[in-house]
Parts: sequence; C-alpha cells; structure tokens
Amino acid sequence: MKIGLTNLFSFRPHVEHLEFLAQVLENEGHEVVFLTCDSAVETCYIRELRGRSRIRECAQCIVGGVRSYRSKGVTSIGKERSDLGQAELEMLALSSSATLTRTESELEWEEPDVREVRDRLADPISQVYHSARNWILQEGLEGVICFNGRMDLPRAVTYACEQLDIPYITHERTWFGDGIQLIPKGNCLSLRALSELVREFDNKPLTASQAAYAGKLIGDRFLQRNSLEWRLYNKNPEPAPWPVKAPGKRVLVLPSSKNEFAGHDEWRTEWADNTEALDDFFEAFRIDPSQVVLRCHPNWAETIGRVQGSRSLNLYTEWAGRRGIHCIRSEEKANTYDLIQQADIVVLNGGSSAVEAGACGKQVVCLGPSTYQEAGFVHVFRSREELRDGRGELNLDPELVRRKTLRFLYVRSHRFPQFVPYVKAVETTKYRYFKGARAEVLIRMLSEGRIRPDDPEFSETASTEDGVLAALERADWSRLADYQAPLEVGVPFEINRRAGLKWIDGFRAKFARGDRAG
Repeated sequence: MKIGLTNLFSFRPHVEHLEFLAQVLENEGHEVVFLTCDSAVETCYIRELRGRSRIRECAQCIVGGVRSYRSKGVTSIGKERSDLGQAELEMLALSSSATLTRTESELEWEEPDVREVRDRLADPISQVYHSARNWILQEGLEGVICFNGRMDLPRAVTYACEQLDIPYITHERTWFGDGIQLIPKGNCLSLRALSELVREFDNKPLTASQAAYAGKLIGDRFLQRNSLEWRLYNKNPEPAPWPVKAPGKRVLVLPSSKNEFAGHDEWRTEWADNTEALDDFFEAFRIDPSQVVLRCHPNWAETIGRVQGSRSLNLYTEWAGRRGIHCIRSEEKANTYDLIQQADIVVLNGGSSAVEAGACGKQVVCLGPSTYQEAGFVHVFRSREELRDGRGELNLDPELVRRKTLRFLYVRSHRFPQFVPYVKAVETTKYRYFKGARAEVLIRMLSEGRIRPDDPEFSETASTEDGVLAALERADWSRLADYQAPLEVGVPFEINRRAGLKWIDGFRAKFARGDRAG
C-alpha cells in the first residue's frame, strides 16, 4: 500500500511516533510519503495558543518536524485556498476556537473573541484542506495516518480524507505512556472504536498479572507516582476532611473542561453546559445542595499557552453560589483523593477521576458521554430522558464497580493502545523503541475501520482478580503501586533524526512541552 503520513504540529513525542510508524510500514514493503506545513499558513492552533511571532514559532516547528527525519518524499502545504463554504470552515475550526478561548458553555461559542479565532483559522484550514486533497490524489494514496485530527489543521486533513473516501487513522500519545494511540475513522477523542473494545472485554476477567498491572496504575495515581501521564494535577495537596455536615449521602462533584469536545457529534448532549445537567441530576435523584461538595478542576487555575481557565471557574463558582453548594476553588490545595474516599457518590462529566472513584467502589455518575461509558462501573446519563429512566436509584455493587474499573484500565493501558511492547515511555516525551511491530496492524485498521486488542488474553476465572480487589478494598495503594511487571528485554529499534540534526531533541527538551509552553 501507499500510505501518507502527516503531523502539522511538531509536538514531542508525536513526530518521533510518526517516524516509527513510517519505518514499520517501510520495513514490510509499503511506500510512505509525507505532508508538512513549512510555514505555509499565516496562523494555526499553536501560534494562537502561544502568541509568538511567525519567525520563532514556525522555525521551531520546522526544526522539530518531519524534515528533520526525512529529506525525500515530503510535500509542503501550498498557498491555494479550497472552495469550502463558510459553514464548513467554521465547523472545522470550532473545536480549536473553543479550546483556545477555553469556553465552558455552548452559549459562549458565538461570543466575539471565540468567533474571531474561528475567522483567523478559516484561511489556514482552507489551504490545508486544498493541499491535503491534492496530495492524496496526486500521490495515489490508499490510506493516511494523521496526528490528532481534532485541531484545525489536522482536522482539515482528515476532512479531505472523508470527502475523498480515503481511510485514515489518527495517532496520539497514550494515556499511560506506552504504545501509540491509533484510532481509525475518527479523531483523538472519538469514542466509537474504544467503546467497542471496552464492551468486548467488559465481562472477560483479567489474568493475575493483568490485574496487578491495572492495580499498579491505580496505586500510582493515588500516590501521585503516575509521572508518565501527560499532566499531573493537585500536586502537593493538603489533607481534606469532608467540609459539610448535612443529612443524606455525601455527593462530590468533579467537573472537567468541555471545550475540546466542541462540535464533536460523539460528545454532544442536550445541555448547553454541565451545570444544567447537574441541576437535572439533583432533581431526578432528590439530592439537596447541602449534601454536595464541588471541587473545581485544578486545571482552571493554570494558564495554558497564554489562556487562563477563568471561564470554567467562573461558570461553576457562580452556579455553586446560586445553589448554596460548598465550593472548593481550583487554586486550593485540598486533596481530591481524600474527598473521593469520603464521598458516597462522585459525579463527573467525563473526567479521569472516575477511575479513582471506581477503585474505591463508589457510586460513580457521568453526565454525558465519556471514554468509560461502556465500562459497567459508571451510571451514565447522556440526556434528561436517561435521568428519568434512572428512577432515582444508584445501587451498583461496590465489588462489581472495582472489578469493572480494573478491566477498563487494562483496556486503556494494554488493549486499546497499539504496539505496547515496542514503544516504551522513559519520560513524558522520551521513548525507547524495540523491534517486532508489524505493519499489518496499521493495514488491517485502515481496511477494517476498527481496533483489535493489542493484548487479547484474558482469564477463564474471575478469581485471578481477587487479590488486587482485596487491596483496593483496603485502600492499600502502596502495595498496589509497588508491583513490578516482568522485564521484557527486546531488540532496540533506533529512531533517529537525520545526520547532523540529533542535537534537536536535547535542545527542545529544555522547553516546556506541547500546550504547556507559554
């Protein structure tokens, strides 16, 4: 097959991952070509995020991009625009415009500053779409592998694939570091293929070693040893006793930002924002505001690029004030894990803290779509109708919640990511690679449009999970975190930049990574 590969933003470690995939394909006789920006566009998500000059930002992007690995087979984005209409361009720019302004409610999408971002991104998207379409046709591509697929320029590439009926895969860094996240026919946030995989393994017990590995992930998170995840929140927290005294069950609300999901059909709900969903949930389940503690996301106290999280923080603090709900602000150091362990019900809207709540056997509620919506340890309500059908009852068995949480985590760490034995995270952006990865994984994914499990093994009996479940029930996080997986020694597979350019990685390592750079 002839496969096109593109990464228009040279975030670490994604270009290196793309080169790994390219070499895996080449080693089995497939032809690969590349598409890159080469400073062709006036602006993009990265420049809007960081607010730097074109000379500085584009130079850094080019130096870190595919040309530092390849001298041949690379096509640049051209200056010509497409004939895409205004509505299409706005649709393709919506997610980036919402993230760049950190909106929290759909009602904010039409505010002037959000619309201005979409307007600035329209021409670059039009350019990339036009060039990607020409590249696919002129090169006779049979499939495309593209970084991310959500943000403006990558979305233009995947939209070109969709319009030409060319199969594509988006790639991203995995949640826990090892392997590469590959999603067919969807962007990095797409739920369809993941949900199918979660359903497939929901009732399949883990082997003892698989359960121990999933338990380690939980222990690491509670002890904040999860250093290979992209972001760590609530660092150096202070003990947090439950702050309210009221009759009834303790309800902890842990909201997370929704801006990345703007315009994404798989994440759409009938609520303009999550506070509307919370109001409906409290009414349906007869929860009094005096029972509730709102823990605002620590991310809202951080600046990402040059953008603050005040929109989200203000939306929730003002809502809590109107409802008389006890609010812990984003900048406060209260230990979220302490609060989870003291709560009876933990309410989220897609955030990853569902796994800590599940590990504690809590009644976990998610208002809206999520990566764990098929995992069986969460009460999922994506509409008012589903809330009504819930009949005001939250009664999942705590042992079942813990068991299903373990299985979900193993799907996310070893079944959903691909090439886990061959792509190993050493640090957040530093990787080691090993021989053995097969190109058929990529070719099959392009042809089938689904994800096959990287590790298909499972146990015939649920008793192999019981030891880890007992440690979860005791909240023995240290024992869980201390598990050491057997060391598998593979044959190194070197992924290097071109001669004379190896200094780039050491130089770039001195700077903040990805969207952390300010």
